[in-house]
Amino acid sequence: MKIIYYSSPFYADCDFPLIGELQRRGHDVRYYISVASFSKRSTLIDLKELYPHTGIYPAREIYKEFHEFRNILDLSHVYVVNQRHKQKFHPANLLLMVRLVMHFLKQKPDVIHLIKPPSLTQKLFYLARKKLVLTIHDPFLHSGATNKMTERDRRMAFKKIPKLVLLNNRQSSAFASYYHIPDNHVFINKLGMYSSILYVDPLPFHSDRPFILFFGQIVEYKGVEYLLEAMKTVHGHYPELMLLIAGGGKYYFDIEPYKKLDYVRIINCYIGTGKLAGMLQTCEFGVCPYKDATQSGVVQTAFTLGVPMVVTNVGALAVAVQHNITGLVVNPCDVNDLANGIMELYSNKEKLNAMRIHIKEEWMKDMGWEPIANEYLKCYKA
Repeated sequence: MKIIYYSSPFYADCDFPLIGELQRRGHDVRYYISVASFSKRSTLIDLKELYPHTGIYPAREIYKEFHEFRNILDLSHVYVVNQRHKQKFHPANLLLMVRLVMHFLKQKPDVIHLIKPPSLTQKLFYLARKKLVLTIHDPFLHSGATNKMTERDRRMAFKKIPKLVLLNNRQSSAFASYYHIPDNHVFINKLGMYSSILYVDPLPFHSDRPFILFFGQIVEYKGVEYLLEAMKTVHGHYPELMLLIAGGGKYYFDIEPYKKLDYVRIINCYIGTGKLAGMLQTCEFGVCPYKDATQSGVVQTAFTLGVPMVVTNVGALAVAVQHNITGLVVNPCDVNDLANGIMELYSNKEKLNAMRIHIKEEWMKDMGWEPIANEYLKCYKA
């Protein structure tokens, strides 16, 4: 089967093992990844400088950073859609998308797999609508992320693309009902282990006190303000415990008072995979205080390194994290419940260690990419 898979660096940690698995099975998978100034440092991809020309290029020829993943992917079939200009509406970027669509169509693939609804000149993809598959990472947009153009593009994609893949079953009925999508257009799959992090050398992370970890981009729906408030209560009972917040992004609330707290450490920048691996190997456990969500790659990343999580009961997080087995599930936007969950897990080392063992011995068995690839192939052939 000839598959063209068009994605973004933001999804590299779930794309790489999937593409690698499909390639190992002998399928002709051409993986295209769009790179721009705002995405050159995200998840696994850490490009120090943007290649100075707009166009479509073999990834290994213009970015040596891809070589680190040569044992996961066949890099001879990985291409970068390189956008030198920052402006979304720049004529060179619009023309590049036209060229990209034509480039895909000339290859006569069986499937063109997208991970974002087409926008602007990308809507030319609808010329091959019968070949299109769309993975929908967010069945419903996060709080603070809604705008009319994005929602219009989503609705058009959901109407025109015949195969829509959701990554959890918990939201499928609500999604189909809200967007008036026939049941036979929706396919259910899941996220597997974010195993690419295992191929990266962890950088040692030193802390003079035990800490819990929030990591990822700072955006409004992630509820960091609730976590910071919860830590005030936690500190009253366990003054030795520190909260580490690691990730880039603009804070949407006044962060200055929290910077003065000696039990809070904030690293507000992009965290490379090696550095993140070191933090995860050193922390007590991770925390996702999200106000709303679908599924989360944060959970998959943490579990891949055997780290339990405290998460809020939003989206499919309560499915990804089994309460009292691989972590704890608490109420969203509830400072007291979040604080109690953190204290419960931190104070019970036996329970915490049992969770680590269960993740390594049971969770990992069910999170390989072989069955996930099987489900995608069923979708492609349906």
